[in-house]
Parts: sequence; C-alpha cells; structure tokens
Amino acid sequence: MAFAKKKNTELPKLKRQIQEDVFERLYIFYGEETYLKEHYIKAVLDKIPDNGFEDFNHITVDGAAPLSELDDVWESFPMMAPRRLVVIKNSNIFKIKNGPNEETKAFWQEKLQRTAEDTVVIFCEDSVDKRSVLYKTAVKNGIAVEFCYRDESELVTYVTGRALKAGKKLDKSLAAYLVSRCDEGMMNLVNELEKLFDYCGNEITKTDIDRVVSKGINVSAFELTNGIMEHDASKAMEILADLKTRNESAFPILYLIYSNASKLLKTKLMQGESADSIAKAIGTGSFIARKYIESARRFDEPLLIKMLVRIPEIDLDIKRGMGDEWTLLEQYVTECLYVWK
Repeated sequence: MAFAKKKNTELPKLKRQIQEDVFERLYIFYGEETYLKEHYIKAVLDKIPDNGFEDFNHITVDGAAPLSELDDVWESFPMMAPRRLVVIKNSNIFKIKNGPNEETKAFWQEKLQRTAEDTVVIFCEDSVDKRSVLYKTAVKNGIAVEFCYRDESELVTYVTGRALKAGKKLDKSLAAYLVSRCDEGMMNLVNELEKLFDYCGNEITKTDIDRVVSKGINVSAFELTNGIMEHDASKAMEILADLKTRNESAFPILYLIYSNASKLLKTKLMQGESADSIAKAIGTGSFIARKYIESARRFDEPLLIKMLVRIPEIDLDIKRGMGDEWTLLEQYVTECLYVWK
C-alpha cells in the first residue's frame, strides 16, 4: 500500500547542501515517511564528524524533555570539532491544536531566533502547522523539508534498483506486487526486501515473495473490509484466520476496519469529486484514494454505517471483560457477513 507524494520543493536544496557540505543552521524534517527522515538525518550526521566526542557533537533529544534540559543542549558548544549536530524529535512545537503551552512557546520563540553558527539543529516531527508562529519563525532562520509517502511508481523504481544492486533479478511487475503487499512507509518495505534478498537466489519469483514477505496488517485489514462488504465469507474468514495465526491483536484490526469503513463511507458520499479532493478528505494520497473510490462504488451506505456503529460497542464489551477480544472480533465479522444483508 503506497501513498502519492506531495510536491517537495526543499528536498533538492537539502540534497545539494549535503553534497556540498554546506548546511543551514536550522531544519524541520516533517511528514509521515519515517524512513526518509532518518535517512537524511544520517546523511547530515555523516558530514558532521564527532571527532571521538559523540555525546557532545551528535546529540539526539526528546522534544518533550524538560525545558532546562533542552536549554542545556541548545546552549552548549562542540567539543574538539568545528560544529555539532542536534536532533530534536517529536517536539510538537510547530502545531496550533495540541501545541505548546505559553511557557514553552516563549522559550522556543527566543531560541529559534538565536541559532549558533557552530550548530546544525534538525527538528524531526510527524506533522506541523504552517500557520503556527514558531513554524514561521523557524523557516525564517532555516528550511522545512516534508517527507511524504512515495507513490507506487517511485517505490517500484526503488525496489528494482535495490534488487539490481543486490545482484538479484526482479521483474517490474513483481516489484509492483511486492509493493502492494507492504504497508505504507519505506521502513516496512526495506525490511521485507532484506528478508527477500537473504532468502532467494539470483532471480526473485512470485513464490519467493509469497513465502517470505509478510502482508502488512493495514493491507490485510483493507482486504478484510472489502471481503466483509462483498459478503465474501471465504475471503474474509481466510484473512481473519491468517491475522490470528500471526498473533496480531484484535484491537488494531478493529480500529483498521473502522478506519477503512469510515474512509469508504466518506468516499461514497463524495462520489463524483476528484481523487485529489477525496484523498485530502480521507487523509491519504491520490493512489490510495483511487482504491477507495473503486471499492466504494460497490458498497452500500447502510452496511458501512452499521459496521461503524457496532465497533465502539465491541470495544466497550472487550474492555468490560464480556468476551475474549478475538472471539468478539470473529463474532463481529460473522455478524457483518450473515446478519446485515
């Protein structure tokens, strides 16, 4: 499962700066693609040697740490090196909703306007609000780079390129099949690729992929939701049995069914609008939105509504100890298949 990439105008600048070893004093790396954020943090780190003093020159700190600790990190100096790297993770200071309190906001407003020449700071965030005062202050003194999920064609190109470097023959159509089995995010895809390279011979086959690559839980939950909506009991029960065999918890599966049903219902109500508009409304990329559009055409609104209403009730039953979570999940799927027709 892949998501369409949004336009990223600052990434070429970042790549150029890494190549030329000339950096801004301040960066914000944000977006859902964790793998790429970590990849570029490492690329910057590799250009800033610690000279044997890693604890002083390569610092990673939790953005939720006490302000006194963050102040010490911000105000310290490189040790026996011309510059140092500070990575601040998940500070959530660049948000308006559920953002920083007034004390924290004042602290960072002062710090962001005063960046040291001998320090490169990278804020690594899941998301930002570009309307926030602290975001606007930060980008005046540095750049913000968004890392979105790659689209299908990019992931296929990446997979075939990795296979070539590993000395493995991999057909483009099989690369696309591999991508379709993995959950969103390159981290999962890279891990599955490594497993595949270790297992297979010089040529990767579909049989190799089926045997080695674990189907992502999000992919399985999407297929399970479709099976339920299509009243395909054989398909739905097979997927459910596979998830149970993999020792998955019932809670995330229930949540993912709820999430998928909610997105399908919203897509159904937006029929006729563009894939981009629907993607924005349901929080996915256009590539995945088209999958929801295709599925939503075949499904009825009343069943989607019943599925959505029932899940919070099951969640409450599990928490009250009225049944084992897997038993109640299986009963729910059976109810969807055989009662709500």
